[in-house]
Amino acid sequence: MKFGRILAAVAVAGSALLAAPAANADPLVAQQQWKIESLTRSSDVWDQSNWAWDPDFPVIAHESHGGANQKWYISNDGTIKSVEHGWCVTAIDGKLAGRPCGDFDNQKWKGVDHDGYHNWQFKLEGSNRCVTHNGEFKELILTECEDRRQDQRWIISKA
Repeated sequence: MKFGRILAAVAVAGSALLAAPAANADPLVAQQQWKIESLTRSSDVWDQSNWAWDPDFPVIAHESHGGANQKWYISNDGTIKSVEHGWCVTAIDGKLAGRPCGDFDNQKWKGVDHDGYHNWQFKLEGSNRCVTHNGEFKELILTECEDRRQDQRWIISKA
């Protein structure tokens, strides 16, 4: 199921639709920004770091502080893009990191909802691997998708 359609339904249910942007406006400015919060540790959200780890610039679980690096654009093309850096969430050797966006299989995500719209798994398209909480201040990892795993569940809400 495409995130864009589901998130549009969530946005409509929660608030009125925004007016279309001006023709010269940056299209990303007009898109809804989302926070992706851990179901198992509600204070932790996806955070696009600028850290030189292995891999560089990991997407980590970090306590929510509302910064632009914790806000995301979720597109109908399956990409999830950092508001602050403009990087796409990319699967690299079983970990998540921010990378320049392109038409890459390791940047395509599919949403699997568990309660109609609120509680999601993020599955790497073409695989059975889901984004998994790996501990606070640690990179998010990909592990085999399992419906019963709470550490693979994420709450999507307006940022």
